[in-house]
Order: sequence, then structure tokens, then C-alpha cells
Amino acid sequence: MNSMLRKFVSLVLVGLLTWTLGSCGAGNPQKAGESFGVAATAALDAVSGVEKNSIRYTDPGGLGATVTARVTASPSADLETVMGDSLRAFAESAGSIKPLVPVYFYVFPKGAEENGIRPDALGLAQSPTMDEIREFTNR
Repeated sequence: MNSMLRKFVSLVLVGLLTWTLGSCGAGNPQKAGESFGVAATAALDAVSGVEKNSIRYTDPGGLGATVTARVTASPSADLETVMGDSLRAFAESAGSIKPLVPVYFYVFPKGAEENGIRPDALGLAQSPTMDEIREFTNR
């Protein structure tokens, strides 16, 4: 019986250790941001009128996380259409991003970076939260 109890306790401890190590890796905000960045970049690349994009996720330890998205549109593209389509693609790829994280999103035509628009052109805040973007794209 004593041997059975030791085996059981050992099994429980191994399970807890495995769970703890798994949780640490999955809970690493920067690692989550890196995988999100890859998914968001691919999603935005698939949007019609997008020539290139840049996603940056910053999380200094879980507090004050931000996302910056810069989308270069083809010169002939309608910026509001590209913005709307980009926000939808972005929201679909951002399942791991917490609701209150602010997103600094900017769409501009190739060769004219100073002539871009922000989400406020579509009725959102200039720098909406992830939750506000999700609500907008679910309308």
C-alpha cells in the first residue's frame, strides 16, 4: 500500500509539473504576440489592395500591451475599403489578443505615407481597443 501511495503522489507531482511548465509557455505574452504577429501579417497580406504590412506587438510583462499595424495599400486602392477589410482580417487573426489592448492601425497609399487614414475614418476611435475592433467587424 505504501508503494501505491508513493506512485500516486509521484504521478500527481509529474502532472502538476507538466501543467505548470505548459502554462508558463502558453502564458508568455511576448511569445503569444509573436505567433499573433505571424497570423495577422498573413491575414493582412491576403486583403485585396494591400501591398505590404507591418505588425508589432509590445507587451512589457502583461501590463500595457499594445499592437501597431501599418498597412501599405496600392496607390489606386480606396483607403476606407482597405481599412475595413484589413480590420476584419486583423480581428479574425487576433483571437489571442486581450479585449482592452489598444491597436494603433494606419493605412496609407504606397509612396504617400503622410496621406493615410486611421480607424476613426470608419467611425471607430483613432486607436480602438481589440474589443472595439471585434465589435465593429461583427456588425
